[in-house]
Amino acid sequence: MIIRTIKQEDIKQIVDLELKFLGETIGEELLLDSIKTPHLYFYVVEDINVIGYIGAYILAGQTEILNFVVDEKYQRQGIGQKLFDEILEDSKINKSESVVLEVKVNNEKGIGFYTKNGFEIVNIRKNYYADGTDAYLMLKEL
Repeated sequence: MIIRTIKQEDIKQIVDLELKFLGETIGEELLLDSIKTPHLYFYVVEDINVIGYIGAYILAGQTEILNFVVDEKYQRQGIGQKLFDEILEDSKINKSESVVLEVKVNNEKGIGFYTKNGFEIVNIRKNYYADGTDAYLMLKEL
């Protein structure tokens, strides 16, 4: 398996992953922008096909995780952790003071992963997702 920066030819596979496992997508336009915008950091992991990805803004001393998904068949193998570590390393290089993200309040696996990585729930965003689900706003100080 290879972790690398996103390429234009990855976008359809990423959108498919998002829709299948998250139920929504950040969209092809933002994914295309990620290729050419300096403060957007997107990585994929591939095993013949794209099996996961993570994306973040790193700007003005803060990192914001935009989306993070790994195909269920490949979860619990350390792949997600490696992707996440790429963003944390970029955050440190870019002198981010903190990392923030939103996660569905019913996403127990995600909340467990983020808590294991030092994140704390700092707020709730009501009706944050398209399906009306609330989101926890989680924060990690670096």
